[in-house]
This record gives sequence, structure tokens and C-alpha cells, in this order.
Amino acid sequence: MTDHDFNRPYIDQATLPRFRAMGRTAQRYGAFVRAAPMSNVDYKLRFHRFGSEKNMMPPPSTGRIFLGYLVIRKIDTPDQYETWMPDHGFEEDYEVPATDQP
Repeated sequence: MTDHDFNRPYIDQATLPRFRAMGRTAQRYGAFVRAAPMSNVDYKLRFHRFGSEKNMMPPPSTGRIFLGYLVIRKIDTPDQYETWMPDHGFEEDYEVPATDQP
């Protein structure tokens, strides 16, 4: 038996915690993002299911599994989009999680 959540790639964005952008580069995409841990393979599954109805960046092409995050940027704007980031890049750019509310 496995503890893997097969519905994880399809998590609703409203349930994702908010994270605060810490540097100038991250803040270009908004002061806050919504994010959740997700492998690149799970993000690829999400992209194939929702890519035609949501604004999503294509998944990275690789034959290996990497840990990372589903990231929703520019929240509640017409430019909102979803992307995937490797865990080390995300954890350098965002506070985990943001404590204040907008």
C-alpha cells in the first residue's frame, strides 16, 4: 500500500497556502503567490488536464523526477498563471508560508 495522493496534481488553487516573495526577482511576479509541493511529473499531469482551460507554463521536459512546487503567480489579476519551480529555487525566493493576509 502507498501513501501517495493520486489526486495531488489536481489540487484546487483556493486550498493552496500563500507565500511572500522575498527578493526583487520574485516580487516581479507579485508580492504573494499560492504554492504547494509538487514533483515535476505531477505538474505535467496537471498541465495535461488543465492546460487548455488555465493559463499554465508548460512542464519542464526531463526524464527524471524532481521535487518542486506548483506556483500560482500574479494572483487575482488577468495575468495570473501557474508554473512549476524546483524546490531549491522556490525556497530561496519565498517565505514559507506568508503569515499576514492581503
